[in-house]
Formats: sequence, structure tokens, C-alpha cells
Amino acid sequence: MREQSLSSKITIIFVFSLILLGMFFVLLLKYQEEKNIEHMKQRQFQSINYLFTLYRNNYTPRNIEEYFHTFDLKKVENPSLKQAVLDQGTIIYRKSINLNRFTSIEYNDKYYLFIESIMTNVLLESNSTVKNSDKQLWIGFAIALIIFISMYISIIRSISPLKELSLKIREFASGNMNIDCKSDQDDEIAEVANEFDRAVKKISALMASRQLFLRTIMHELKTPIGKGRIVSEMLEDDKAKNRLITIFERLDILISEFAKIEQLVSQSYTPNFKNYNLIYVLDHATDLLMLENDTQAEHVKVDIVEELILRADFELLALAMKNLMDNAIKHSVDHVVHVRSDHGAIIFENSGEKLPLGIEEYLKPFISGNIKQGLGLGLYIVKNIVELHDFSLEYYYFEEKKIHQFKIIT
Repeated sequence: MREQSLSSKITIIFVFSLILLGMFFVLLLKYQEEKNIEHMKQRQFQSINYLFTLYRNNYTPRNIEEYFHTFDLKKVENPSLKQAVLDQGTIIYRKSINLNRFTSIEYNDKYYLFIESIMTNVLLESNSTVKNSDKQLWIGFAIALIIFISMYISIIRSISPLKELSLKIREFASGNMNIDCKSDQDDEIAEVANEFDRAVKKISALMASRQLFLRTIMHELKTPIGKGRIVSEMLEDDKAKNRLITIFERLDILISEFAKIEQLVSQSYTPNFKNYNLIYVLDHATDLLMLENDTQAEHVKVDIVEELILRADFELLALAMKNLMDNAIKHSVDHVVHVRSDHGAIIFENSGEKLPLGIEEYLKPFISGNIKQGLGLGLYIVKNIVELHDFSLEYYYFEEKKIHQFKIIT
């Protein structure tokens, strides 16, 4: 399952925090409401108790309405409202003293005190607002909400350059060195972007210097090779002339191979994929070995019984096969490589002792360990070419027959 992005995680955290903030203010509102209700009850109790105290002392207030007004209570004059409160209101509590009964009633978010006595029945409305009307509480909630949302927007904006930086890194990984991810912001992400920008420019400069160095060397080597080829043509001894020509041709081919390898490793090579018959690619790979014509058949044994069409870069795939055959000839007991095809796989076999290290070590550019004869860059180049073609390279060693087998699975 794909992991959530950083922005999604931050959004979830802020949503959860906002929910907690809302729950906190709801509880605070509820507490405030209950506190107001309790305060209203206390006022009603005080008014009743104080009234009873006056009655016990044989003192009756001249104006009962003015008396209850001091306790934030006023008489309900509207008969319709009075009837609705008595019929539809919710009784909070009821208290009876002697022949008098006092009932606290809730109706439409307001609280009433109904007094029933022999002398009179009166409904009093509480002037105190039970529902929270404290503006400071709502202002505090609004300020907290604005702060949370502002922090969320600020953080999202701060990490938004990460998406652009990620795209730049992908472009850099694909081989585009002409990227600019410098940032003029003053935060940690901008610092990372600027450090990466400096690293890209330094790597670009190093790669340009390396390419210039290699190409200069290869260009300078071409000149003496060309001159040596011309001089060798002037020799009268045909055998010596042919050998020198072969040597200079091999050097010229090696320099061309190095140029392709440099492009391949630096990922600046654009392959030209076409359909080719396996036998033609193998013929070209055998020619690249530059073996003597009279000994070529002795060193390379080809057994292709099926017609296999490959979607490949002709020169690169031939170079990979040439390296496999060259390593097999050099490191086999009888200096012979057997090449055959089997159900879409191209197999290279040779006889020899088991390799001292695991095959993974020989697929690296340079081999570690105390080995008298290494495989050089050959298998490393083969591995890169095979991966470029979306093929796979497999290796097996058969202990009983002492046979090495490399298999290119197309």
C-alpha cells in the first residue's frame, strides 16, 4: 500500500487537532451553560427561601413583582405564553412548602418559576440567560481557529517547494544536469534545495571535466593509431604488415568501445532499437573478437538451431556478447566458448574452475580480493547493456562438469 504523503499526514494531524479544539469548546460551552443553570437555580432558591423567611416573620412584601425583580425574575403578563410554558415546558424541579408549591420550568431555552399558592398563581421569567452568551468565549474560539488554520496554510506553503525539488531530483536522476533548484527562502527546505543545487553544479562540472578528459585522450590516441596504420601499409613483409594492421584496428575498435561505454555509464547514450536476427548479432560480436581467421572456429562454437529475433541496439548487444565470449575464451581451460540458444535465451558456456568469489563481485566495475586474473570491466558492461535492453543476465556453475554458464534471457 502506498504510504501517505507528508502533506496528507500534516492535514490529518491538523484535522484531528481541530476536532479536539471543537470538542474542547463544546465541553466549555456545556460547562458554562450548566454553570448558568446552577446560578439561575440558586437565584430562584434564594428568592423562595428569603420569601418564606419573610412569611415566617409575619412580613409580606407590598409589591411581590418588585421583590422578585431583585432576584432577576419578572412576571409573565402574556397569558398565551404562560399557558404554553405550563403545558409544554420541561419541569426542572418542584418544591412544596406548606400550602405553597414552587416549580422551575424550562421552555424555549428560557427558565421560569411558577408559584402556586392559595392567594395567587404567578409565572416568573428568569432574566439571566442560561445559554452561553459570553462573547469572549466565542472570540477565543474564533482566534484559536484562525491561528490553527493560519499555521496549517503556512506549513503547507513551506513544504510545497518539496514537490518542485522532487521533480528536479527526478530530472537530475534521468540525466538532465541543467537544472536550477536554488531557493531565496530562509527555512530548512530552502537550505536543502540550495545544498542540492550546489551539489548538482559540482557534479555537472566534474562530469564535464571527466568527459572532456576522456574524449581528449581518445582523440589524441586516434592520431598515432592512424599514423601507425599508414606506416604499417608501407611494410613489405606481408605477415608483419597484417599483424600490425590487426593490432591498430583492434586499438581503434577498443577506443570506439570505450567511447560507447563512457556514454552508457554516464547515461548519455540513446539506444537505437531495431529488430535483428540473433545470428547476425553473434557474427558481428565474433568479428569484434578479432581472432585469427584460421583459429576463430576453434575458439567459438556456435549452435543456433532456432531463428531468434531480438529487439535491440545492434552495436551495444554485439559488444555485450563479445565481452561474454572474450571472458569465456580467456578463462576457460580449453579456450573455447560454446554459444547456443534455448527458448528465447542466449547461452554462453565454457569449462573452468569455480570462481573464487560470488558472481555479484564480478558484476562490479572493479573486483575485490586477491585474484590473479580478473574479469575487468567486461561483466559490468554486459550487465549495464543487458539492463538497458530490459533483458536479464543469469549465471550458473555446474560443479560436476565444471561448466560456467551465462544466460541472457530476452
